[in-house]
Amino acid sequence: MKIAELRQNPFILLVLKDGVTNGDFSAEFMHKTQQQLSDMSLRIASDYLSIIYADQIKKACEIVLGMINLGLLSQCNNDSDKAIEIIKNQGIVFCFRAGWAKYAELKSIAPEYFKEIPISTYALGVNDTADIMLKHTTLVKNAYKSIKLLEVHKQVSAKYSANTVIPEHDEDVLLFELQKFLNSALGLLLINSDRNVFNSDLYNQLVTYLSTTPAEQIAAQLSSCTKTLISSLPLTAKMYLEEVTLFEFSELKKVIASPKTVAIYLPEVLELSVNVTNELHDDFDGGYDFGIDDIDDDIAYLKPNSE
Repeated sequence: MKIAELRQNPFILLVLKDGVTNGDFSAEFMHKTQQQLSDMSLRIASDYLSIIYADQIKKACEIVLGMINLGLLSQCNNDSDKAIEIIKNQGIVFCFRAGWAKYAELKSIAPEYFKEIPISTYALGVNDTADIMLKHTTLVKNAYKSIKLLEVHKQVSAKYSANTVIPEHDEDVLLFELQKFLNSALGLLLINSDRNVFNSDLYNQLVTYLSTTPAEQIAAQLSSCTKTLISSLPLTAKMYLEEVTLFEFSELKKVIASPKTVAIYLPEVLELSVNVTNELHDDFDGGYDFGIDDIDDDIAYLKPNSE
């Protein structure tokens, strides 16, 4: 993209201009190319935007320009002479299809992530020198991260979720839930519990521990338990969670830092079952439990009184 940056236009426009100046592209060829550009722009506008409004047609033109730029760069490796040969021998539609194939990579990598990327992301204005290859590479990288997030969420939730996991693809929600799972896992380690989810007794035990234990002792225990938790996770999950900084436990540490308000704010950062949450709000009638903790207690409740 260095040539484009130097001359203040997208690479494809510079190649076309140079091709005309050097006599590589005839007037007939350019007329055909312009017609193809118009046809592709109208098709994009019709399929993804609108052919009624001028600004939408303009955006469609920019999308076509971006796709062609991406496709051409992927084929010529920023070599202007090679780019001229590709356009001359293969045509502008070939470049568009090559760019579209790159765009379609996102769908094959992460279908849900692909749905969140509007096609206008690839739009390029006539004076736009943005590096479309770099933009696409970043999107591909994010697509792989999205898939990894889903995979890690599935691994961690299978062990630490206290409620039925509802399928979710919003990355912010998944990261929020992951942090709560990890916070709970760490909290259980702090009270030396071998359980994976909290029941009411374990939750109250944690509150008591955090409210009455000296800060220095909690800090040391927190450090030790964090190492234990990290070592217990699969390597791929561990690497991802380190990359997204969920092992910093910033929200949990903020709550722990104020012993007097621990009981108030701790439920907000932990994964608690509906049962435990209801009990904390004095809204529990006993009997039916929508969570997965206290299973033995629930069964005992349903059994006839032996007396």
